[in-house]
Amino acid sequence: MSKIVLSVVVGSRLHGLNKPDSDYDIRGIFMHPLCDLVSPFKTLKNTSWIEGDEDNTAYELREFCKHATYGNPTILEILWSNRVRQNSPLGEELQANRHRFLDSARIFEAHKGYAANQYNKMNMFAPDQRTPKFCVAYIRALVQGMQLLESGTFAPQIGPEWHDFLLDVKYNFRPELVPILAQRFSLLQVQFADCYARYHDTFSPDVPWIEDFLYRAYTQEVHE
Repeated sequence: MSKIVLSVVVGSRLHGLNKPDSDYDIRGIFMHPLCDLVSPFKTLKNTSWIEGDEDNTAYELREFCKHATYGNPTILEILWSNRVRQNSPLGEELQANRHRFLDSARIFEAHKGYAANQYNKMNMFAPDQRTPKFCVAYIRALVQGMQLLESGTFAPQIGPEWHDFLLDVKYNFRPELVPILAQRFSLLQVQFADCYARYHDTFSPDVPWIEDFLYRAYTQEVHE
């Protein structure tokens, strides 16, 4: 049976951009027993996804550690969330050592790519109900990416310089916001590129530590 390593709140309720009736988005990490991992007769899933009153996505521990080094903002958010639903000693150790997964070049590429994906999904001139969400995600990805590049951490809750504006975009989208958003998107792109130019070689993943952590995690499970 798989074991939960860490389960956290993400999405609008983590960022502080939720309404009272907003859904809960849960994301986490689980691990398969070592005996299942080494069995040639079992096909194991590396992700799980449950949709309902709570959208719950989880990643298998080995897969998670690999993708955390790729700078994926969706993955890294698990390590930086301060709204923990369920934890374990392994989960606590992961969050305490989250800086060991950072890679400056991959953070830049992954956050830039994530923002571009949000931009491709939005249509500010003929918005549907999801356009405001994509606009907010675009800004949040670049702001958090810059925080990571500069300091090796980021605030999971949106700071005061963006909070009220993003709430307005998300829940009161209107035509007069379009030129403001376009201007801010362009400025953030320039700032993000400049930030990377200054901090492009600050972080690289501590692969020996990650491999040792995984070895201890799975061998410890055998003796429990």
